[in-house]
Formats: sequence, C-alpha cells, structure tokens
Amino acid sequence: MEKHLIVTEDGDVSSNEVCSWFYKHGIGFKRLNLDSYKQIDRSSELYSDYFNFDNVEICIPSENKPSDYNFEKKYSSIWYRRPNIKLENMVISQTESGIPKSLLREIRSNQKSELKELYEYIFNFSLKGSLILGNRLKTRVNKLEILSLANELGICIPRTRVISLKNQLLEFQRDVKKDLVAKSILDPIFAMDDDLELRYTSYTNVLSDSILEKIPDQFSPSLVQEKIEKDFEIRTFVLGESYYSMAIFSQNNEKTAVDFRRYDRQKPNKTIPFTLPDTLTKKITKLLKRIGFNTCSIDIIKGKDGKYYFLEINPVGQFGMVSKPCNYNLEYNIFKYLTKDE
Repeated sequence: MEKHLIVTEDGDVSSNEVCSWFYKHGIGFKRLNLDSYKQIDRSSELYSDYFNFDNVEICIPSENKPSDYNFEKKYSSIWYRRPNIKLENMVISQTESGIPKSLLREIRSNQKSELKELYEYIFNFSLKGSLILGNRLKTRVNKLEILSLANELGICIPRTRVISLKNQLLEFQRDVKKDLVAKSILDPIFAMDDDLELRYTSYTNVLSDSILEKIPDQFSPSLVQEKIEKDFEIRTFVLGESYYSMAIFSQNNEKTAVDFRRYDRQKPNKTIPFTLPDTLTKKITKLLKRIGFNTCSIDIIKGKDGKYYFLEINPVGQFGMVSKPCNYNLEYNIFKYLTKDE
C-alpha cells in the first residue's frame, strides 16, 4: 500500500537516498517525478491518477458529493521536494468550422491557460496528507521580501540597496565605509556556450575600484550589500523544528572567500558541525512560519564583529553538502520525519 508520496524530479539525488530508506524498511510509498511527464493526455498515469476531471464536478465550497472524492489522494505523509509542474497542457479536441485561424490560435492559447489553472488547482488541493513536508505552492521566495521580513523580526542582515545609478552606488559605499558586493536579485546565471565546452556562472562579487570605474552612470537595478568581514559562513538545513548547521571556513581560501560556491576542488574548505544560537533559531522559526515553510536551506555569515548576518533562503536546495560532511544523515532523518512511529 502506498502510504507516503514524494513529489520530486527524476534526477534528484537527495530524493533517491530518502527513497532507499523506504525500500530498506519495507514501507510503501509513491514517487512522483513531475519532470518525467512532458504533456498531459488521457493515456498517461499522471492524468488518470491526478488530473482526471472527466465526469467529475468540482464544487467550491465542497458539497460533499461522492464525485468530489474521485479527486482526493490521501497519504500518511507528502514530501513536496521539487513540486514544479512544467507540462504542455492537453487541448480538448473540438470542431472549429468557420473560425478564422488568428482567432482559433487565441482560443487555443486561452484554453491551454485555463486548463493549466485547472490542473494546478486539482494537483494542489486534491492531495491530502496527515503530514506535509515542504510547500506545494512555493518553490522559491522573493529574496528582497525575505530580507525585509527578517529585518522586521529582528534578524541581523547586511545593509542592502537595490541601485540603478552610479552616483547612488558611490554614495552607498561612502555611507557604509566598507567594500560592497553585488549579487543576483533572483537566481544566479548558469549557462553553457554554443559548443557546450564552457560554463558561465554568476557569483557574489566584490565591487573593487577597477570594477566601479567601468560601471556606467545608469544600469539595470542591481542588488548591492555591504561586504561582511566574516569568521565563517554557515549553511543550515531546517527539518520541522530541527536545525542542522555546518560552518564553512571559506575565508581561508582566496578563491572562496567572497562566495564559497566558487569551489576549490584541489583545496576544499574546512567544514564542521555547528549550532546556531537559540535566540537566532527562534527568530528564524518565526520567519519560516510567517512564509509557510517547514523545511529549507539557509545561508548565514558569522561576522568578525560577532554578529550573525542572515543572507537568504533556498526552499528546495540540495542538503547533501550538509548531511555527509557533518554526519547528520539527513536523508534518514527525513525518512523518520515522514514515517513517524512506523
């Protein structure tokens, strides 16, 4: 019997390792790899199990009609690991005699959009779980919104600006009396060249004098922060009420000093298990409840001034980098969290 559901992607290594614990203990589960389905059609298992609205009437609010229960899939637990739906929507075949082609294209486009709304509603609200890990409706957060909320809750953050004029940038630098760093407002860039030989990746970078000289008077709005002199960086994985943190001594290596994601394979950063102060975890817990997350990864800097600077949240980031070096065995802990006393 499939008592647990894991909504993820085919190539997610962390999901693989959690699933192995289900197999080992003989506990029934279903893994739904949404990226394995390129389109929704009536012949697919995804359609028959989760999107089948044939001969079913949706009632809002529910009138408890027997047909409503055809939608519901009940599980003891659901882990929304990577719940993005990226599907080409099925278009119901109909006769279009006498309709101009330009109008027909618009009708078809509108129909696809409406079906997408319907599919998302069915998928998001038909799955029922006694325990939910992850947020089925949110796989990313607005970095600026999270920084604002963190500051509101008394969590220390670097002084931050979104700037599009050079004179504002120079004024901000004079104000903080420190170097500045620039980072992405949304996600970093990951791209390959046409020959698939070179990979381009954007990182957090210091705005040195040589870079400042080349910046035009006006540019696209950019996220700029004061550069925090750090003792070390911290990556924290949150699982329910539990916090698993790793200190990363990235400042000991010039290559990783500003951004530890510039991995040095020849001389890896030293990492050790770490415990965040209780006062900080309590504030972060309030922040996560505010935005509706019970699991995520968090980046923090421990400054040389003794303060802990909150940087950002990744709702679906990889956690193996914390699990294995610190011997936390997070994959097993997630399995235990989902299965509880089974």
